Amino acid sequence: MNDQQLDNAISKLAPQIAPQRDLWPDISARIDMAAQLEITARPDVAEAATDTARPARWYWGIAAMLGLLSVFGWQQALLPGTTSPTASIPSAELMLLQLYEQQKATQLSQMVAVAEGFDNWQQQIRVWDQAIAQVRQALAFYPDEPQLLAQLQSLYQQQLSYLQQATLQQPLVIS
Repeated sequence: MNDQQLDNAISKLAPQIAPQRDLWPDISARIDMAAQLEITARPDVAEAATDTARPARWYWGIAAMLGLLSVFGWQQALLPGTTSPTASIPSAELMLLQLYEQQKATQLSQMVAVAEGFDNWQQQIRVWDQAIAQVRQALAFYPDEPQLLAQLQSLYQQQLSYLQQATLQQPLVIS
């Protein structure tokens, strides 16, 4: 028989062949009978099946617990300020930020006009703000680094001094 004859014979076959009767009742009866024979022949097998299921669940439970703990630790490493008990104590960076931003807001609120020669004063303030943001980003990695804190303070002072020179201030009248 060659390939063409084989292909012709295959094409003449029915696409699906159904069994003459339902086979599932016989299969399920044989499975139940085999399980009963095994349990009666060896009772230690039934105990072993339950004994191996219990440690497997135990190991999966431990693995799930360790997974949750590692996710929790990873979250704390990325976001240390969210659950830290020392979050209520203000850092040196935060105190500098509050002090200088308050002074900057006061100077800007008292501004009457821009001094001559300082036409691009807002662009210059944005440059200082970018530099301050970069130092603050470095402080996120090294929170109490004295050199970074000194640099941050210096940038704030330079910005305030520039604002004072660039803008004509309205004197405060205390009555």
